[in-house]
Amino acid sequence: SAVASAAALPMLSADGHGSGVLAAQTASISFDIPLRDARDAFERAYFEYHLARENGSMTRVAEKTGLERTHLYRKLKQLGVDLGKNKGE
Repeated sequence: SAVASAAALPMLSADGHGSGVLAAQTASISFDIPLRDARDAFERAYFEYHLARENGSMTRVAEKTGLERTHLYRKLKQLGVDLGKNKGE
């Protein structure tokens, strides 16, 4: 049976910014875990990527991800993303 690998996943960065970091984060996601855990791991990597790319600007991250800032803060808290290292705290 064929098993999907993180290396087979398409890169999400069309312009190449941070693609190495994203590849490393995606590669660290296990496919042998429940869907909820895999989704949380992907979402955590997704938001950390955008936070780094936007230098911690919550307004720009909210715009890029299509979320309202209040929902973005709630989602980051739910995922356990540390905002202390970002200036948008």
